[in-house]
Amino acid sequence: MKVKSTKPGKQRKALFNAKNHQRSKLLTCRLADFLRDEYGIKRIPLRTGDQVRVLRGAYKDFEGEVIEVLVKTQRAKIKEAVFEKTDGTQFHPAIHVSKLLITRFKKEGKKMDPSRASIIERKAGFLQDEGLTAPKKEKAKGEK
Repeated sequence: MKVKSTKPGKQRKALFNAKNHQRSKLLTCRLADFLRDEYGIKRIPLRTGDQVRVLRGAYKDFEGEVIEVLVKTQRAKIKEAVFEKTDGTQFHPAIHVSKLLITRFKKEGKKMDPSRASIIERKAGFLQDEGLTAPKKEKAKGEK
């Protein structure tokens, strides 16, 4: 989703009022290098059950399973990141998806989720069809 305004208030409003198909693009998360090499894509939408690692912020270097994805705030809760409040209750902090790195996909049985597999196939096919090489310049008549 592209926000055309330079005003921060309008940008926030556009994010809060985004439609569901636009939100899924905002919830994309980077893949680890070995997954990037294997599947041929850089980013994919985050889902519950994925294994992630926190890259930045106060919760850096936590690794664990995503137990909940908060669509409205673009954040995720990680099972292994548990903290205790002063009154003794425990909570899972909500971490923004831009700070996360997917290290393993959730697999149902031995296979991947079919809808996610189709996303990977479509994105990887698009990148292969694109031919990531620079176009060759054709020489005009009369040039050497």
